[in-house]
Amino acid sequence: MPLKDRVHEIPFTPGVYFMKNGDGQILYIGKARSLRKRVRSYFLNKTQHPKIPILMSQVAEIDYIETATEVDALLLEAQLVRQYQPRYNKELKDDKSFPLLKITSDRYPRIILSRNRKDKKAIYYGPYTDAKLLREAITLINTLFPIRKCRRLPKTACLYYHIGQCLAPCIKPEIKQEYDALIKEVRGFLGGGKRSFVDYLNDRMQEAAKELRFEDAQYYKEQIEALGKLKKKRFSLQKGDEGVLLSATLELKKILRMEKAPEKIVCFDVSNIQGDEAVASKVSFYRELSDKLEYRRYKIKTVSGIHDYAMIQEALGRMLVGLKEGRENFIPDVIMIDGGKGHLRAAHEVLTREGFENIKLISLAKKFEIVYEAAFAPEGGRDSFKAVDLNIPRDSSALYLLQKVRDEAHRFAITYHRSLKQKGIRKSVLDGIPGIGPRRKTMLLKQFDSIEELKRAGIEQLAGLPGMTTALAHAVWTYMHP
Repeated sequence: MPLKDRVHEIPFTPGVYFMKNGDGQILYIGKARSLRKRVRSYFLNKTQHPKIPILMSQVAEIDYIETATEVDALLLEAQLVRQYQPRYNKELKDDKSFPLLKITSDRYPRIILSRNRKDKKAIYYGPYTDAKLLREAITLINTLFPIRKCRRLPKTACLYYHIGQCLAPCIKPEIKQEYDALIKEVRGFLGGGKRSFVDYLNDRMQEAAKELRFEDAQYYKEQIEALGKLKKKRFSLQKGDEGVLLSATLELKKILRMEKAPEKIVCFDVSNIQGDEAVASKVSFYRELSDKLEYRRYKIKTVSGIHDYAMIQEALGRMLVGLKEGRENFIPDVIMIDGGKGHLRAAHEVLTREGFENIKLISLAKKFEIVYEAAFAPEGGRDSFKAVDLNIPRDSSALYLLQKVRDEAHRFAITYHRSLKQKGIRKSVLDGIPGIGPRRKTMLLKQFDSIEELKRAGIEQLAGLPGMTTALAHAVWTYMHP
């Protein structure tokens, strides 16, 4: 049977395919959402990469491995390329621009996307061919394994602990051994060449049961069940499914005409007084709950004067670049801007420029509480921007959720702006004290919460501070009491 005719025997499922020569040597390994469609494309008379005809002239056999999802196919592809080193996958092996999955070298490691191997103590997997799918894989791993997601350990347990997705090493240092075991499990999956998450977890469950480790077996059983529920939520969202998706997000899904209910919403706001100490904030909500680990503060660097639109563009652009470079792991379902049509247009320009125009983009201004959605005006061509009034009823639960997110972004921006202003005031006051250099200035700012508190301090109290002398204490006291 001709090679081209064998394509009809290949299923439409996700998986990894192998191009082999007459000696059985693997020439190329690829992954696909639909194996048959992808392999069939090699035989179509369409404009293709110049290397494809050369490759196909040597192919005598095409084999494949089915996987449960395209994400599984992505992970398996990288494992097999690393194992077999096919000639025509050279670009993937050598090109440093392809994304990597990184297990950090922290005491409690995180799993993130990376574009380089700068940290020699970290563990890397890949490279992978699809950054978007790799982010999905990282999200899935972080969902199934309760490992740390935060950049810095917070002082209190975060949202992920309360929804069962983190062991909270921030407040439970005694779980170090258990945490290390989890990381070992993740490494076992990533390096084991298994076909899917379910396959891996099922193997581990069976192994634990045979060894009478019933607690471990129960853990793997729960992870398999969690993965099943996760797939239901991702691919067949229905009202009331597991009681996770609430009415507001389901209503928002309908209003924004989305295929699935939006789980992650972020909102940007800017704050400045006559252009001074301009800042922007980004808050993040996950399933209608604030996710403070994903909050960001941006001190505006490229804009001078009062120019809210440019400030929004700088802050949003920095987040999008962070997504591209792997510093931000989760692409939001909805981006909201605190403002009106002008703010929305400015944000739309950035999303289009950075290639994220598929993300739902809306704005909400406090004055009239009108929600606008960014769209292309059909009569003006693809590059013509249009702000569409979504006409959300005032008593809508979706509008209430958006107002809640917008108000939190405003509060977060105002708080940051005030802290910078106060810090600037304190620095300017202390700059004029004779004998007080940068180190002593920093010490005083740490010791006293406000200028008024510093003024109330006596000479003896000042002289007892680290690095201070009686003479310097006199200088500070005299300067503060002219």
